[in-house]
Amino acid sequence: MAFKSVLVGITGCSVFFDPISSRNLTRVMFEMLLAEGDVNPRSFNPQVIVDPADSTSAIRQKMIDAIKAQALADFGVTLPNEDILLPTYSTGLATAASETRTDSFTAPASGQIVDTSLRPLSAFSLTVKGVGGTPTAWTVLLEGSLDGANFTEILRHTQLLGIAQTVFSGSNRYPTLFMRSRAVSITLTPAAAIDVTILGVP
Repeated sequence: MAFKSVLVGITGCSVFFDPISSRNLTRVMFEMLLAEGDVNPRSFNPQVIVDPADSTSAIRQKMIDAIKAQALADFGVTLPNEDILLPTYSTGLATAASETRTDSFTAPASGQIVDTSLRPLSAFSLTVKGVGGTPTAWTVLLEGSLDGANFTEILRHTQLLGIAQTVFSGSNRYPTLFMRSRAVSITLTPAAAIDVTILGVP
């Protein structure tokens, strides 16, 4: 059945590590309350098995799927994805995967936002390549955000650096929960487009 006006409250979140390495995150378990309207909240405890090589988006989707499956099994409730608010947390000693994305631009625009909030990142690199030729001029940014709505410049790439060259954040740290590329300006000819690749690591 459809479950409207759902309140999903997370009262606890436990992370478990591989007992041999004591570093790789292997499992996440939630203590949660679920209620509709004035109904007394009901407790349930979904958990998810995590692969250390998983990206943030893969882990987040596993968590959402586990919560939905547990709510359906325990209460016969179908939870929409948008009703599940996951916590932001750091996994401490766990090995964190990098996050990367490539966006193509033919005009000024923002690339897709990469959600890294489950394993925040702080070091970045940015490169620009021409598609079908070398563009005449460009200004491209790698931007970071803590709320997924307001973004701040971390790295800048222009024709002065050169096509297919990479700019790095080096020793500067930019703790970030979301990242994206943004093409501020482009003069393409003779290129048909530019590919912008961003990379973030812990």
